[in-house]
Amino acid sequence: MSVSVLLLSYVAFQNFATTMQMHLINGLKTLATHTMDDLSEQMFERLADIRFLSDSNILGNSNLTNQEKVNYLRSMERAFKAYSSISIYDKDGIKIGDTRNVLIGENESDKEFFREAIKGNLYYDEVPTYSKSLNQYVIHFAAPLFDENKTIDGVVVTRHPINKINDIFKEVISSDENQDITDSHIKLDLISENGTVIYSSHDRGSILKVLPVFQELISQNNTSLFNSNATTPQIRVNDFEIFVNVPQGSGHLDYTGSGWFLLLRENSDIVFGNLQRTIDQFLLVSGVILTISIVLILFIARTISLPLSKLTKQVIQIGKGNYDSKIDVKSSDEVGELATNFELMRQNINEVNRGLNKIVDDRTKELQKANEELRQNDEYLANINKELRLADKAKEEFMSMISHELKTPLVPARGYIELLLRQKKIGELNEKQKKYANIIHRNILKLEVLVNDVLDGYKIEMKKLKVQKTSVNIKSLILSVLSDLDSPISEKQIHVHVDLRLNEETTILCDQRRIEQVFANLIKNAIDFVPPISGKIMIISELVNNNTMVQFSVEDNGTGIPDDKMNKLFHKFYQVDTSLIRKHGGSGLGLAICKGIVEAHGGTIWIDKQYRKGASFKFTIPFKT
Repeated sequence: MSVSVLLLSYVAFQNFATTMQMHLINGLKTLATHTMDDLSEQMFERLADIRFLSDSNILGNSNLTNQEKVNYLRSMERAFKAYSSISIYDKDGIKIGDTRNVLIGENESDKEFFREAIKGNLYYDEVPTYSKSLNQYVIHFAAPLFDENKTIDGVVVTRHPINKINDIFKEVISSDENQDITDSHIKLDLISENGTVIYSSHDRGSILKVLPVFQELISQNNTSLFNSNATTPQIRVNDFEIFVNVPQGSGHLDYTGSGWFLLLRENSDIVFGNLQRTIDQFLLVSGVILTISIVLILFIARTISLPLSKLTKQVIQIGKGNYDSKIDVKSSDEVGELATNFELMRQNINEVNRGLNKIVDDRTKELQKANEELRQNDEYLANINKELRLADKAKEEFMSMISHELKTPLVPARGYIELLLRQKKIGELNEKQKKYANIIHRNILKLEVLVNDVLDGYKIEMKKLKVQKTSVNIKSLILSVLSDLDSPISEKQIHVHVDLRLNEETTILCDQRRIEQVFANLIKNAIDFVPPISGKIMIISELVNNNTMVQFSVEDNGTGIPDDKMNKLFHKFYQVDTSLIRKHGGSGLGLAICKGIVEAHGGTIWIDKQYRKGASFKFTIPFKT
């Protein structure tokens, strides 16, 4: 009997282990699929950018100089932060403009991207190529340019650096930004249709090389992993590794894919090791228990008398549920007394058992009904969960598309209005026209800030705000922000004082653009609320917490913040006074975004409640020498 229980337990445990293995494998499959979807989405955005440049009439406008067109491309490059450079070619393949001002006049008519685009086609590299002007590997996106007569007059080319693709895979391999990705047990290879390794997390020397082993597997087209006709991830498990291959399929929206394969590999010992160790421990413990049980049974069998042996057999029948088997052991000693007591117990159990059977039948029916209700609830919850996942995915796709669509019309609008204000080639504006044009320009800038605030707020809420840390000089960082805000500071004649209570050469490890955004938000708030002429703003930087943190303070002599409003300042869309929205503008997201950026750097931001001369905001950033 013990052996039967052991075998049944082992079979059940093996089934559980098999189920857990499938869950782990499906987790790797989901990880690889989402990674390929993120890559396709990134390529779609770049394809949408080059289509916009081709369709807009700015680059084909003969009234604009090449320098004006390049300035427009630079503003777009800064807005999207996705390109190493953007170039313009005439119809003979001569580079006539470049955002990096490199190789101007170079003839590149023999390049594939130019040959395809000059025919009127949208083009993108299926394999990254080396750009000698940038000294790095990039993916070219090219499109034709049309003049006023809709005739192809040139080509525009964007260069998307390969490290933007690498960033996607770094997030998959490790969430710890300080961990070397070569130490990860997950191996990723991004492979093109001809066997070129576009990215590898474990073999850097193979990147952008054609490996014969991949080339042969893809050309055979009959393995379970590399099948160009497959539309779903392919999985293979052996004694050493788990292989998950995701074909790119149809790409993302208008981007039909580049025929890439994403191969994810993980050591099966790492994935299944803990499960196997648990099974081994179960077998060892079960074997010990079985051995002890056998020894005890043999000992008892040899030491108990024959009357007890007969009584034992009848008791076993009761133990099996045979309560009608009468115990008949005739003995006048302790064994007989024990037999009599067992017989009384049997009669009582028989009576109780009949009552229990009736109760069990009733409860079984109730449990069956409850189980059916639970099953229906499980199905309902599963459907709701599926709808939530689809809604979440739709939300991400919507934010990705809407961010592009919101920024796209602002770039040409801003470019044209700035041309109107700065250039005379398209007509001289009178004072009234300049006034209205300046109003339009200010509102475009406000709209750009509002769009960026909304997108940053979404990223913070979804915990997808990314920071790219570099070593930044504190003094240069503060002066850069003040330089950008020189116009509003001068307009109100505000006195700004910078108090550096640390060495002028001190640097911190941070995302400079994001920390400048924090400073700009805090200083803009101070500018809005200090009085003109007599307004004062103090910016302080110092080391605190045993020189482990750099603390920044922005103090002003403005109207201050009421005590009952301070605890809500960093909530999204919160305004101390709703009338301020009309007077000063703003989305109510500035301080919430500041909080998200500072916390993403490992710091803290707060308002000094003891400061009574106006308002004082403080935040800290970890100090690393």
